[in-house]
Amino acid sequence: MAQDVARETRFGQLYEQHFEAVRRFVWRRGPLSADDVTAETFLVAWRRLDDVPANALPWLIAVARNTLLNERRRARRQVAVSDRLAAEPVHVADPSDASGSDLVEIALAALAERDREVLLLSVWEDLNRDEIAQVLNCSKANVSVRLHRARRRFAEELERQTPPANAQLRPATFTGGFDA
Repeated sequence: MAQDVARETRFGQLYEQHFEAVRRFVWRRGPLSADDVTAETFLVAWRRLDDVPANALPWLIAVARNTLLNERRRARRQVAVSDRLAAEPVHVADPSDASGSDLVEIALAALAERDREVLLLSVWEDLNRDEIAQVLNCSKANVSVRLHRARRRFAEELERQTPPANAQLRPATFTGGFDA
């Protein structure tokens, strides 16, 4: 208990003394991510409080620098992956060759992200309307409406993707009356 209080006190002092200096360091190198990187820096300091030397500022700046470098590497990798994916040809499945599960995938892919998300939360994640409302940060009534519309759009898309059972046969037409 006393050890926890001592850790919290030390971290509080560390934060009060060096927060602005660390934030300024990060701001000059990446103003858009200054708050996130500064927060991450102090999270590392909290986790590794026993490793923080008495002269903490250089150590904190090193952590901030490494966090910035990691963020830049992550961003470069993300751009590289996006570029590679953009360069690859997109395979569009032919619905006439598709199995049942393929048709479902094609129909899901054709839906708007908003519709697909609410459907998948309901079906794949097996969440009820209250739980979906929590995930989407909206009301249960809103979830009900979105789910209803998404199901309708999915059914329409699935029907559009499903080839007729026998395309060669023409549908029968009713030409006569009923026998009494």
